[in-house]
Order: sequence, then C-alpha cells, then structure tokens
Amino acid sequence: RVKLKERLAKIKDERKKNLVEKIAKQLNELNENRVKHFAEFLDKLDKVVDRIISRTDKAAEKADVAAVRSAIDGAKAAIVTAREAVKVQAAKTYTVTVSTEDKLKVDVGAARKALHDDLAKVRDAVKAARSAVHDAATALAKVPRVDEDEDETATTPAGSTNTQ
Repeated sequence: RVKLKERLAKIKDERKKNLVEKIAKQLNELNENRVKHFAEFLDKLDKVVDRIISRTDKAAEKADVAAVRSAIDGAKAAIVTAREAVKVQAAKTYTVTVSTEDKLKVDVGAARKALHDDLAKVRDAVKAARSAVHDAATALAKVPRVDEDEDETATTPAGSTNTQ
C-alpha cells in the first residue's frame, strides 16, 4: 500500500487516487474471499473421499474394489494438487502499477486481469479435484451390492407400513 501511495503521488486528481486505492483493496479482498471459498470446498471434498473410503472398505469384503481404490488415490492426488494451488494463490497480493495518469485504466485493468487469470488456474485445479472425487464415487457405485447388509433383508416384510 505504501508503494502504491508513492506511485499515486504523481497523480493530481484526488478522485482518481482514491478510486485506484479502493480498487487495489478490493482486488486483494476478492482474492482472500475466493481462496477461502476454494479451501472450504476442498475440505468438503475431503469429507466425501472419507465416506467413499469407508464404503469401499465395507464393499471390499464382498467384491473386488481395486478400481475404486485407484480412483480414490487419483482423487486424493487431485485434492493435494488443488490445495497447493490454493496455498500459492493465498500468498499472492495484487498491486496496481501506476505509470501515468492517462494510463490508469490500463494499469488497473492489468492488475484485475492478473487476478482473474490466477483465480482461473486455481478454479481449474479445484474442478479437476471435484471431477476426480466424482469418478471415485462413480467407480464405487459400479461395485455390485455395496449397500446391502445381511440384516437389511430380514428387518421389515414387503408391503408393511409404519403407523405411528
């Protein structure tokens, strides 16, 4: 911020100075918010993978789950990659490099575009992780009789209703 204020000292128009400072602050706030969102989403994906692992362990007693375990490994690797991308993005800050008063719009646009491009890379990594988790869940769904328990078939006769 100090460097930005030094660069803004060249500019005579107070309204433009204030606007550029406000935009620079908004860029960094947007970055923080998106990074937080991506981190929370990856936490949810971790929980989904944990549930898939739990169900896979139960299914391993009845069927071959090698394909599911392979998909789970792929999902874990994709989540780790996405977390690294989020971590790198969280460390970045965006400043507007002010050249001249005439080129303020271009300078602000360049900083905004840099933020957008970086967030797009992180978003793609998170999407890849989501897709890998989806693939693991799909592989688990293809395993026959995953949800059947021995006791489930004897609990309630067909056609009975519960009237409480």
